[in-house]
Amino acid sequence: MLRLGSLVLAAVCSMGGAGTAAQDLPKRLPASPTDETRWASDSDSQPEYRLAQSTEAIGMPAVAQPPIEAVEAPAAPTQRGIFQGVELNAGWMPRLESDGLGHTNLSAAVSFGVPPFVFGTPVLITPRAGLHLFDGPSTIDAPSSVNDFELSFATFKKFNERWSFRGSFSTGLYGDDYSLDDSDALRFSGFAAAVYQASEEWQWLFGAAYLNRDDLSVIPVAGFIRDCGDVRYELMMPRPRVVWRLPQDEAGAERAVYLAGDLGGGAWAVQRPDGTTDTLNLSSWGVGIGYETKAGPGSLLAGKRRYELAYVFGRSIEYQNTGEDVSLDDSLVARVGWSY
Repeated sequence: MLRLGSLVLAAVCSMGGAGTAAQDLPKRLPASPTDETRWASDSDSQPEYRLAQSTEAIGMPAVAQPPIEAVEAPAAPTQRGIFQGVELNAGWMPRLESDGLGHTNLSAAVSFGVPPFVFGTPVLITPRAGLHLFDGPSTIDAPSSVNDFELSFATFKKFNERWSFRGSFSTGLYGDDYSLDDSDALRFSGFAAAVYQASEEWQWLFGAAYLNRDDLSVIPVAGFIRDCGDVRYELMMPRPRVVWRLPQDEAGAERAVYLAGDLGGGAWAVQRPDGTTDTLNLSSWGVGIGYETKAGPGSLLAGKRRYELAYVFGRSIEYQNTGEDVSLDDSLVARVGWSY
């Protein structure tokens, strides 16, 4: 796992930046593609709904949209094929105090699409592997590392011009190297929401997410998205964002900056010093700034890149069986990501 994590981090951090501005974006986005051409996930205009015990994947739409006159027709299923994309992410949270907790996380995911004529609706299948490295705290024992091995299934169904449904189901093993075969390491989670497209600018979401965490089982997923072209308001729980689209650069790269809130944490089965297995729960809140860019046509650096710096507060570490609960110092976290 350490070797995998090093490769992921090296690949993500090797991505470069964007160039200078060239032209302004329009005030209104083009209409979304139809179901016939969008049989996999349409992450370029909709939030991503892959969900495990972490909420990071909820409400992370793509960055900017090209001007209306530059929009190309979406790829047909025969062009996209079964392979739908790959995603690499890395994050680093330093240990600022002796009683603090340093946290480095690395993850890699690949997605495969099943066309709608198989189940009547498109299905996105995503296996993901993650590694979390912990440093501290001195006030309570914590494992040096835990793992995520996850398989998720996401789908989208459009009922009419106004209403649609989005949902996902995930199953996975979450634990340290000694507890992955324990029943506490196996966790199921899911998400379901109705989406109401009030207009080209307004979109409302109503739903809930089952995180299956000991500290947080079910949370609402509700709010609205208002897309004004140059500004996009994604005011919905649990990850609200406000996105400002920047002018494209000379190479046609789409760029944006954003402010975002975040509900973090997770749960893992771990082995305690006495040899027993317990469930480690981490929880936190965060607020941060980010920069996203998507390479222009013909660019050597294909895909989308994300850079984020956040302040993390309200942190705690808790063991389910023993009831031990320790508050952690606030910290900062730096995240980078690349998807294609």
